[in-house]
Amino acid sequence: MSSPLLRTESLFKLTWPIFLQNTTQGVVWLVDFWFFAHLSDEIAATVGQLLPLIWMGAGVISTFAGTGVAVASQYMGAQRFEKVVPTYLMNLCLTAGMGLGYCALLWLFSSDIGRWMGLSPELGSIAATYLGAICFYFAILGVHVAYNAILSSRGMTNWLLYNSVVVATLNLALASLFVLGFHWGIRGIVAAAVISSATAMLLSMFWVHRGLGIRFNLRGSWTQMREVVGPMSRIGISNAFEPFSYSAQQLLLSTMIISLGLDSMAANAYAARAQMFQITFAFSLALGAQILMGHWMGARRFVDVDRIYWTIVRRATLVAFVYAGTLWLFADQVLGFFTANAEIKHLGVALLGIAVFYEPARAVNIIGGTALKSVGDSRFPMLVGNAFIWGILPIVYFANRWWGLSIAGFWLFFAVDEIIRAGINLWRWRSGKWKNMGIVQPAAAGEPVAVDAAPVG
Repeated sequence: MSSPLLRTESLFKLTWPIFLQNTTQGVVWLVDFWFFAHLSDEIAATVGQLLPLIWMGAGVISTFAGTGVAVASQYMGAQRFEKVVPTYLMNLCLTAGMGLGYCALLWLFSSDIGRWMGLSPELGSIAATYLGAICFYFAILGVHVAYNAILSSRGMTNWLLYNSVVVATLNLALASLFVLGFHWGIRGIVAAAVISSATAMLLSMFWVHRGLGIRFNLRGSWTQMREVVGPMSRIGISNAFEPFSYSAQQLLLSTMIISLGLDSMAANAYAARAQMFQITFAFSLALGAQILMGHWMGARRFVDVDRIYWTIVRRATLVAFVYAGTLWLFADQVLGFFTANAEIKHLGVALLGIAVFYEPARAVNIIGGTALKSVGDSRFPMLVGNAFIWGILPIVYFANRWWGLSIAGFWLFFAVDEIIRAGINLWRWRSGKWKNMGIVQPAAAGEPVAVDAAPVG
């Protein structure tokens, strides 16, 4: 089996594969959305309003899987190698169960969700078709993200990049074949995504078991797995609760946006997809730094942790401002990629203009939340995030009731929300309270350290 130590301490070497991986995944989403728009603006707008449901499952499961990265990294940094593989195995069991459960829920209620959200019967039929097909993606995702967490905790982010390139190419080829060749419509787009995701899962499993030489021995491993449940729950539940709350909030907002009409629905969906790559950059920096922060926090290297935090905050905010500004300047061309509808494009230009002001703040919140959770200060970002998530919702609801907000009005309220929250996250980090919140202590000097105990064959 390969060494459980980190492959590199270079932020660039860890982050650029994550960024390219997430960028190719973003391209997959963008291509899929182009195919939806190719079918019709109605289909694209409907899928856009259903995306909070997809984010809810993908966000919660993927974020919880990130617990495996944080916990395993801190154990490795603290030289507690006997805890590493049990953490991997427990992470796999939990995320696989979550994926199967969410798959079952979407499948059971696929025909009702559109009606609950207030979609017309015609759009509700589109929603039922989409949800009934995409639910199988989550059964695959639960296993996939757990294996990706193993690779990330070892710093093998370059292998994740190889996976994503293969998957992006396969997805484009299959979507083109299924939609343009076989004319399968919505089911063809989703089938391409599910098959591509299954391929990515199998590749990740291959890298872990053959590349790293890790073996899971289920016999007698439950005792060791139970010992890591405490640290994983401490970070994982609070980590997963925030994306759950955010997605639930976005789902409720979708019901309000539906009442604004099809043009607003489509403009909201297209403008949000255009912002995807900026968000990808911030998440990639956060995930790359998370690996280093976990190792350094376990080794009590606080100066290094603090230094890398401010480095990624500066980079993420600069890129967010430049990217959002460029999108706004070329908004007509960007939106023209999705639609030729002049009214939809007019609304989308206004939304991209608002994004110039709040995307840098959103980058700070992505970095800040991930960093605080990585070093063990998970309760604070959970409380702050949920306070703002549920605090802004009634404000927007009543403002819409009193003044009749446009889609731009919705975006303005959330710009203020992101900016205030960014200031709070920066203050929390600067306070230094995170230095006393690591989940493990380094092995005592002279204490024998076991390397990959019983679960490894």
